[in-house]
Amino acid sequence: MDIELADLLASLRSEINRARLEAHNQDVKFRIDSIDLELQVAVEKSAEANAGVRFWVVSLGGKGSAKSAQTHTVKISLTAETDTGELVRTSDDVSGLLATN
Repeated sequence: MDIELADLLASLRSEINRARLEAHNQDVKFRIDSIDLELQVAVEKSAEANAGVRFWVVSLGGKGSAKSAQTHTVKISLTAETDTGELVRTSDDVSGLLATN
């Protein structure tokens, strides 16, 4: 199963946010300074007028080896920041984000 690069990054963002919420009352804090991803991607260029170029992250299953000649390795380094530019801590005070009953 292949996944679009944009979907992978959206899932990663969601998982980081989930880790922040779940670690709300934890004593140990982890600051995310850097997230390094190394991905095998397939590049697809469509001849349609507005399709452009799409990147697919290739799974490591049996199909991945069959496509190895068409794949590229991409290394991405990310820094997790809040919307105010602060580094993310997986136990930030997120009480304002939690629904109150």
